[in-house]
Amino acid sequence: MDDRDRNKNGIPEKHVELRQHITEKDSEVSCSDSETAGKLENLEFFKNIIAAVREPILVLNSDLKCVFANRSFVQAFNIDHSTIHGKSIFSIGNRFLNIPELKELLNELLSIHQDFNEYEVNLDLIHIGNRAMSLNATDAAQQSGRERLILLSFEDITIRYEAEKQLLESERKYRTLFDSSGDAIMMLAPPDWSFTACNPATIELFRCNSESDFTSSRPWDLSPEYQPDGQISSIKAKMMIESAVKTGSNLFEWTHRKTHGEIFQASVLLSRIELHGHTMLQATVRDITGRKEIEEELRDHRFHLEELVRNRTAELSESEEKYRTLVEHSHDGIYIYAGGGFLFVNNRMCDITGYTKVELSGMNFLELAHPEDRERIREYELLRESGAKVPSVFQVRIMKKDGIERYIEFSAKGITYHGKYAVLGVGRDITALKLFDEEQSKMDKLESLGVLAGGIAHDFNNFLAAIIGNISLARLMVEPGSNIYEILTSSEHAASQASALTRQLLTFSKGGEPVKDLVSITTLLQESCNFILSGSNVTAEFNFPEDLRLINADPGQITQAINNIILNANQAMPEGGRILISAENIKISDNSTIPLKKDSYIRIQIKDEGIGIPEEQLTIIFDPFFSTKQLGTGLGLSTAYSIIHKHHGHILVESGINSGSTFIIYLPSVTEKMEKKQMEIDFLTAGEGKILIMDDKEIIRDTMEAILIRLGYEVECAVNGREAIEKYSNSMKNGNSFNAVILDLTIPNGMGGEETVKELLSIDPDIRAIVSSGYSTNPVMSNYETYGFRGVILKPYSISQIAYLLQEVIDR
Repeated sequence: MDDRDRNKNGIPEKHVELRQHITEKDSEVSCSDSETAGKLENLEFFKNIIAAVREPILVLNSDLKCVFANRSFVQAFNIDHSTIHGKSIFSIGNRFLNIPELKELLNELLSIHQDFNEYEVNLDLIHIGNRAMSLNATDAAQQSGRERLILLSFEDITIRYEAEKQLLESERKYRTLFDSSGDAIMMLAPPDWSFTACNPATIELFRCNSESDFTSSRPWDLSPEYQPDGQISSIKAKMMIESAVKTGSNLFEWTHRKTHGEIFQASVLLSRIELHGHTMLQATVRDITGRKEIEEELRDHRFHLEELVRNRTAELSESEEKYRTLVEHSHDGIYIYAGGGFLFVNNRMCDITGYTKVELSGMNFLELAHPEDRERIREYELLRESGAKVPSVFQVRIMKKDGIERYIEFSAKGITYHGKYAVLGVGRDITALKLFDEEQSKMDKLESLGVLAGGIAHDFNNFLAAIIGNISLARLMVEPGSNIYEILTSSEHAASQASALTRQLLTFSKGGEPVKDLVSITTLLQESCNFILSGSNVTAEFNFPEDLRLINADPGQITQAINNIILNANQAMPEGGRILISAENIKISDNSTIPLKKDSYIRIQIKDEGIGIPEEQLTIIFDPFFSTKQLGTGLGLSTAYSIIHKHHGHILVESGINSGSTFIIYLPSVTEKMEKKQMEIDFLTAGEGKILIMDDKEIIRDTMEAILIRLGYEVECAVNGREAIEKYSNSMKNGNSFNAVILDLTIPNGMGGEETVKELLSIDPDIRAIVSSGYSTNPVMSNYETYGFRGVILKPYSISQIAYLLQEVIDR
């Protein structure tokens, strides 16, 4: 019943009207000859009036027995009318009105004619349960000598009672949040922006005696005179306040002073809020003195999340809605799950899964999970239902609505939601992190293989150097076109192929560091295709822009990587087809999903029309020794992978069954232009000068000595660095210096090329030294000039290669 339906004394207007009708009728009856007839007529008139009233009404006599109940009463309390008449009010129904306090109020009404209203009580009703009621009683016939009738009405206030109860609980809860917050929170009001309120954390932080003690200060009163940047605190504080009022919020660091003088550093968030039509500021202050870096990041994250709530909080009674704003702006997916379905999801959860909130509502978690992960999730659910301990943080794969697989890390905690058990969960997309871990795993495998490969390649290249050198030397001693010449040519070709195999092994090791030069990727791609596809039924189509930049790379290694990929594409199309090859200049930004640093790159795409790669093999296609071919070594693509990464690039593959495969390569590009070199030279023209060879392998020394003598040089040999230094020093003293020295980089149990050249430079700063090696973990081979060498040559090498290098170094 609305307050407008009551008179100034609080008595319901309907009761006043009824009393007036009854009094008037009672006066008429008192003028008749029969008092009894008057009473009956009075009662009947009374019944007719209250029968039409929609409010449940019970009429009692002076003995507090039920005289009449209107239809609304009978329907509201589901009581048979025949069981009410003549019965005590305290015995009707299930005696739900047998309330001592009600007895006292009714007796008081009878004795002193004192009406009562808004007597609130909880009634336990048989058919409709517990209901909150407001009872109002009026003495309906107060003239002396007439039968007393009491009008008792009932108003169901259950809904209002529950709403008031919830409002009080909400206010208590959010006041508790305000009071129990670990951050100091305070309110500032214009025009002078003085403090108007604060929470207990504020009083503790500033060492105040009470809230009133704190609010008696202005913001700059709790600061030193100057801030660390030299600005006056009072002036800067007003600037910070003006900025917050203008922009809506202002987060900054501030130097505060507690009431007893202690100075501390704090982070301050000023948030503009509208409260009862007035603009105010909410300040959140946090002590950040001595905080460790990792703790600072974690607390800042939580702090910024709380900012989203505080920036949108008008008053604490509206906190529930503001927390929803916080959840919707979270960078993590947040959900509530119970009864086999999602009850709530935030916007980020929709972004992660690709489904809308309506689609996710009621959806079972298993519908999101990757088919291969569903059994593990079922096991978790069974363990949780049995009360066993389950991981609170776990990683699973989900399938987005568009079919894309994503790795998600979930953290879950049991909560009570609407009075029932539920799970509050947070989901974070860690797909990029998982991909990084997979990349790192591949690199670890390649490094492990490199330890083995490097040792094999080192010794193998030394033997190949002697073999190829001697075969080349022998070819010079026979007539071109003879049978022996052809046999030697074939042998040299076979040895060169073995050399390519060692280079392939070396790319797995740290010793296979690229010896870089400016390279045109266009040239390498075209030459590789012409070589690999020669004689096959597969054709290549190229698409290169005219302004395609160069790369700084080892041409041999990059060619090897491209050869392996093109060979793989050729073998995927036994019936013939096309290989589409393109390249373009691109820039990688900080927010790119490609795991490369921000820079300029060339993106190369090599697409075939073959049978494709099964999805389950895409993650292991670059693993060492993995091959789908019966006679394959499993080193081709893993070699390409290692080469690309040694050049600070990245390689990935996109494929599907019967839809072909596309290998995508990213390599750092440069803006430099390639200088044309005069390559026209007769490599076997007789040389002139004196050469010193240092190598620990006798077969290498003997072969090199024979080759260089054949080329026309004078040659001396040394086994190690000490002997080489001694011979070089003696030659200078004798006035017969060496024109060049060739130093092996690695000498077991002795002084190698790096140490030797340092001492030789101290003897002769103009020494022309060449470093040679079949394998090294040392960066000397790729940065030889930094260590004082004039040239570099990799074992094994041909006569023409060493002849050209010596002539270039000596003439430089």
